[in-house]
Amino acid sequence: MPFNFICIEGNIGVGKTTLVKKLAKHYKAASFFEEFNENLWLPLFYQNPKDTALALELSFLTDRCKQLLYIEKENNPKIISDYCLDKCLLFTEANLSKEDYSTYERLFDRISATIKKPDLVIVLHTSVETLSDNIEKRNRSYEQSIQSSYLQKLNERYVSFFAKEKEYSILNIFTETINEKVYEDIFHEIVSFIQKNPHQKINTIKL
Repeated sequence: MPFNFICIEGNIGVGKTTLVKKLAKHYKAASFFEEFNENLWLPLFYQNPKDTALALELSFLTDRCKQLLYIEKENNPKIISDYCLDKCLLFTEANLSKEDYSTYERLFDRISATIKKPDLVIVLHTSVETLSDNIEKRNRSYEQSIQSSYLQKLNERYVSFFAKEKEYSILNIFTETINEKVYEDIFHEIVSFIQKNPHQKINTIKL
């Protein structure tokens, strides 16, 4: 596999975990998943985003860096993760005031410079309707208050953020809906993409 460190990214409810498991099994790679269930700030954020956004994003940055440093220490030859550290900037831009974001960005730049970068980030894009359906089905209590307008704002930021070149290769996959068949199609498209290993930094697939 030409990409030793792959991250799967996408909006809330897009189904990153499912895809990580399929790819890790196929490539016999180590899989890592974001540890957010024990984050005490997350349910508080959905209740009162204005007063808790900065604390939430700082806690996420701390937890993600801690896990990524652990992953690097383990020195696995093949890694597939269900998040990319850069998502911190994407969410903080959506959730923080301009002043708080500017301060956060400076901190992020210093910290992220010490963290291992992925070789490839695969970004799943789908409709707000599909995201809302998935969120309802997985039935996490603190997510049930998420508004469609918030998902739409994040969708737009995912498109704009990963339309710009980064230090790693990017594969954007767009689909209106996601179900078992679509997951299979996405999986085969990714395997084909990795096998071909195109040299351009940003790549797009529409299903």
